[in-house]
Amino acid sequence: MKPILKRLNWKLTAILLLATLVRFGGLTWAFPYTPHPDEWNMARAIVQMNWADKLNPHFFAYGQFPLYLSYFSATFYNLIPWVKTKTINIPEAIFFLRFWSALAGTATIYLVYLISKKILTTHPHNPTHNPLPILTLTLAALTPGLIQISHFGTTESLLSFFFLLIIFLSFKILEKPLLKYFIFSGIVLGLALGTKISALVFGFPIFITFIMVITIIKFKNSADFFKFLGKYFLVLFLSLSFTIISSPYLVLAFKESRGTLLYETSIATGQNQVFYTRQFIDTQPILFQLQKIFPYTLGWPIFILGSLGFLSKIVILIKKILLRKRFLIFDLGFLSFIFSFLFYFMSQAFLFTKWTRFLAPIFVFFPILAGLFLSYLRNLRYLNNLLVTLAILPGIIFSSIYFFPDIRFTASGWIYQNIPTESKILYDTGNVVDIPLPRRSPSIRQGKVEPLPNYSLTSFDFYHLDENSELVPKLIDYLENSDYIIVPSRRIFSNHLRLLEKYPLTAKYYELLFSGKLGFSQVAKIEPFYSKIFKDEQAEETFSVFDHPTIRIYKKTVNLNRSQYETLFKN
Repeated sequence: MKPILKRLNWKLTAILLLATLVRFGGLTWAFPYTPHPDEWNMARAIVQMNWADKLNPHFFAYGQFPLYLSYFSATFYNLIPWVKTKTINIPEAIFFLRFWSALAGTATIYLVYLISKKILTTHPHNPTHNPLPILTLTLAALTPGLIQISHFGTTESLLSFFFLLIIFLSFKILEKPLLKYFIFSGIVLGLALGTKISALVFGFPIFITFIMVITIIKFKNSADFFKFLGKYFLVLFLSLSFTIISSPYLVLAFKESRGTLLYETSIATGQNQVFYTRQFIDTQPILFQLQKIFPYTLGWPIFILGSLGFLSKIVILIKKILLRKRFLIFDLGFLSFIFSFLFYFMSQAFLFTKWTRFLAPIFVFFPILAGLFLSYLRNLRYLNNLLVTLAILPGIIFSSIYFFPDIRFTASGWIYQNIPTESKILYDTGNVVDIPLPRRSPSIRQGKVEPLPNYSLTSFDFYHLDENSELVPKLIDYLENSDYIIVPSRRIFSNHLRLLEKYPLTAKYYELLFSGKLGFSQVAKIEPFYSKIFKDEQAEETFSVFDHPTIRIYKKTVNLNRSQYETLFKN
């Protein structure tokens, strides 16, 4: 027993437990609701699946692999004798989607440790004496974006895990091209494609490894080369096979899945511009990601340190090339790592829709690169410790989002206490979950909720205010009669105020509201603690609006008549 305890890496164990805690903790945030539209769509597909319909999800925006993971997990759960529900409901489907995201997120953190051991070392001839893996593990465990995707029952956490696992297997092939690594690579790539077909780009690490290996290895004869080449054909065969096995309706419902794929592609490329992609109008590729995504999903410290680590290592490798020094295996591994990062980033950066989730699989690269840069400062002990503290602080604060009641429950509680019954409330449309939410009660765990107080609620479509002339007089009617206005997130006002020339009426409405000219004054701003500190309303909208939006509430303090409102909008 003592030798086992002696061999146990306590630092590794402690940090993995921390990573597990901040990923599985608060997994039922916002229950029994889900404010995330993709999570809702996936859960709804799971609930309607049945054997009579051959487990057809009738949902093809993603592959079926994550749907089946959740479906079979929930099915086995319902076989437990003391479980009362015997059919899968929405909260169960959401829970198991999130469970697998959290598990994949935790496994991703362990892969960070394994990859860091291979490509980051301050002692090439003594790899066991290497402090960097534990450092990068710590940074990755507390990276905000990685914590967030682990709490969403969507595809991002699974895809991040698969991408990093493929890179790890590519390193193993670089070290020793054994058949088992090719087999695992093909299976993992197939499961990634079964999760989301855009994971085709995950094949790049396998391709770049192939180029490196045939450059390094001197084959004795053509037979050895073709034997090696056959292993890569095996990867292709296995990836295709496991794509079909894990997501069979890519083939069985080819027409529907192809139609969905073409539709989603048209949105991603901007050929089909829909109301929920307006934040990307007139945005600059690369610059947008550097300003609106990485600083918030990583936290400024990890983003800056990771960028410096990337640049410094590139300079070192260029110097090695110029001086014609021999590349070691970990140098080649790092090149493969960087090429994979750049290829993935460039494949996404120039899309019209620059959603945060598109870059999720490369969030994990930055903690590794940040750890590399911090290793250069290891002799400056106090500075190093300060930078590490600053780097993990955003993640520690961000994780609190899931350990406290969802901000929409907080806002709803404020409404119950401060807005009189019978009040007329106007709010923005386009939310998966609208507030105020029904009061929380002990029965909420079974998906039951208490009824709403008797408010008169009006959801107004501000997205189409400039396009539909019939909406303007309706809005004036609502403004004249409403007692309160709720702005549930920055989603509509932030995008349309920026596009004043394209959407003048919508921009005018929010300008008048915020200035008080509509006769409404702000009486509450319910803001998550993380947003108060890091001001992440400026980030790409989906980073904040699903799990920690800032909610604003306005009360009518000046009664204006119809003609006054008409004059305001005309001016």
